[in-house]
Amino acid sequence: MIVAVPNSGASRINQSGVEALREFPNFPIGGILFKDIAPMLAGRGALGEVVSTVASQVSGTEIDAILAVDARGFILGASLADRLGCGFIMVRKPGKLPGDVLSFEYSCEYCSGTLEVTAGLIGDGLRCLIADDLLATGGTARATGNFVKSQGGEIAGYAFILEIEVLKGRRQLDDAPVISAMTC
Repeated sequence: MIVAVPNSGASRINQSGVEALREFPNFPIGGILFKDIAPMLAGRGALGEVVSTVASQVSGTEIDAILAVDARGFILGASLADRLGCGFIMVRKPGKLPGDVLSFEYSCEYCSGTLEVTAGLIGDGLRCLIADDLLATGGTARATGNFVKSQGGEIAGYAFILEIEVLKGRRQLDDAPVISAMTC
């Protein structure tokens, strides 16, 4: 069960949630402590709780589309778009989308690369909530937000399943509200 922390804009993982997360030292590269959300999400009703937690925190926010970052961001993004009744736009790794695409660069705590979005999906004034599985340093989310703005869209907020507070990624996302279903 996910337990909300009053006035924080986030939720805390209760003891069973913390125990469900798996940690993998030096993955995917040396010096990174990978937090695996898969065991936590495998629990009955866990995804629904995550989506409900985020949906309740964006209630009343004008959102036209959820932009979900490849691939674990799709877990939250698609469910949230369905719950909120808004559009769903995939932010993919190169070569995964057919047709014309627009590309942008990102950098995170252990790598950098390119992401792509189908051309023509983000236009002037489109209010986007950017969704991903995890907020660490904020590099991927910040790059995605900058891309949305470069296309004339607006950032309604950022939403994550898990935020690793010690890495202070929230500081990189000062242009819109940041919602994390859980923090550790």
